[in-house]
Amino acid sequence: MTGRDPLEGISPERLAWHQGALDGDPVVCAAPQPGQPDYPCVWNRSAHLQHRDVFGRTWSALPEEPLRVARKSPVVDGMVTVETGDHGPVRVAEPSWCTGIHEAEAYREDIEHQGVEHVAEVETPCHGPVPVLSVQLAQRPFSAIDGRVHAVLKVDEDWHELNAAGLDAAAGLLVEHASTLRKLARELSVLEASRGV
Repeated sequence: MTGRDPLEGISPERLAWHQGALDGDPVVCAAPQPGQPDYPCVWNRSAHLQHRDVFGRTWSALPEEPLRVARKSPVVDGMVTVETGDHGPVRVAEPSWCTGIHEAEAYREDIEHQGVEHVAEVETPCHGPVPVLSVQLAQRPFSAIDGRVHAVLKVDEDWHELNAAGLDAAAGLLVEHASTLRKLARELSVLEASRGV
């Protein structure tokens, strides 16, 4: 036994997250690590596939349940059949952009076509890649509110429905914000150089 502090050399930021996990800070995930109860997860509470401790060791964040594999529904003559609780098997036209994965639904109005999800991620030193924006096409053909095709934009863990004009406006805002990020990156670069970072 050397008497060396096991946390020696860990950055103050990581130590703060570690202490927060131990103290029950509501912002910190703090999921227990199998076999290492004194070193819980130091990620924040946003969704993550792997937990990570103060040393960078990772373990699965997925619940211990049988793995269910989503399967494509067979398309026959451009139509797909979805099982529903209120209308039995329902045949619906399958758009070309749909991924073809349809779960059984309790209600016919919940049948949904979903396109491929496009995710923008920002690489962070503390939490690795963090999803900041997701977008995909979607349609609920039997919805009483609106059965048209629309885009869904996921921002800050919430989904927001947009029409074509709204999606175009969001793209413009992101392009505008990207120039802000680039300007700040140049400014930060100058600051880093002047401090010898």
